[in-house]
Amino acid sequence: MLEFLAVLLVALAWVGHAYILTALLNYVYARPWPKVVLKPWRLVTGVLILAFPWVVWNIFNPAAMSSTPLAPGEDPLNGTLGRALLAYAGVCLFFGAIVFPVITFKRYLRKSPACVASETTRTLDLWPELGDKLVGDGKGRPLTRLPGNCVFKIDLTDLTLALPNLPSEWDGLTLLLLSDLHFHGTPSRAYFDRVLDELTVGPEPDLVCLAGDFVDSDAHREWIPALLGRLRAKEAKLAILGNHDKYHDPDRVRAELAAAGCTVLGNAWREITVRGAPCVVVGHEGPWFNPAPDLTGAPTGPFRLCLSHTPDNFYWGQSNGVRLMLCGHVHGGAIRIPLIGSIFVPSVYGRRFDCGVFEENGTAMVVSRGISGKEPLRFRCNPQAIRITLKPR
Repeated sequence: MLEFLAVLLVALAWVGHAYILTALLNYVYARPWPKVVLKPWRLVTGVLILAFPWVVWNIFNPAAMSSTPLAPGEDPLNGTLGRALLAYAGVCLFFGAIVFPVITFKRYLRKSPACVASETTRTLDLWPELGDKLVGDGKGRPLTRLPGNCVFKIDLTDLTLALPNLPSEWDGLTLLLLSDLHFHGTPSRAYFDRVLDELTVGPEPDLVCLAGDFVDSDAHREWIPALLGRLRAKEAKLAILGNHDKYHDPDRVRAELAAAGCTVLGNAWREITVRGAPCVVVGHEGPWFNPAPDLTGAPTGPFRLCLSHTPDNFYWGQSNGVRLMLCGHVHGGAIRIPLIGSIFVPSVYGRRFDCGVFEENGTAMVVSRGISGKEPLRFRCNPQAIRITLKPR
């Protein structure tokens, strides 16, 4: 019984240790730091998480690492360092046994925001139709073969939002939200063509909103006009860049988006007319592109719509009168564990805004799981395109 209890305590402490290091990793990956920092940080985090049981065992069994028996009265915890590690293990136990379960439970109790009038999703499984044609030639293509990988199952979500003080002309306004296409070879061009085949069937949306991360390869910038040029909108096609675009000549990416018929907002605002009503559209590409949008001089009366690559800008949107914010970046966590949900979410707020709809202080935010990713790896987290219909509340 004592041995079982000891194993249970170590397991809970291990969970807490992983929770602490992953929370720190999420924060670091949300910052505009270079890849030479981010990639080693992720590797070290993984090693430290896996090493935890071994370290704990040797805290309590220091003799296991030594051929010399402990002398009578010798400190089994090896002095100050050992006691510090023991104290940290206690902190980990607190996070693993209390903090992590409580937060996870609260996520299950979270109610759908009042602005969500309806939501339906249809899943399109492309593998039976296209098979190997979907894989392409990207560096991560072997990952697509892993059992359970749902990278080729895309969710087509129809979302109706009821928003207060919506212009009467906008009753039934439709927006198509796409984010995180990550063109780099895998998935293949055939995958994106088939997805666009599906998205271009039926009535054109009033607005097409593209929320960043278009390329992970210089060679694939040419896919932008070829693929996204197929999208049509009655009123406007709006686009911003994401953090991955920063590494592939962002000016060239903006030019390709313009060639696809998009209005590229950047970190700026402009006033447009949508169905005869004024609208202030805002682009927010921070923290990777600076400075943040300055809304000084923007009219305060019209509805404010913001495209923000990361949901981390949600509170900025609230303080600047944004009524609807459309985001991507975090991919829903990409890997979602049963009962627990997402784990690695590159956000300073951790798992809080991993995907879905959020509403607070008059600002509604929709966070897409994205169309693709640099690593073609998803478990229990299908890629997603979202068609949004607005109606007054």
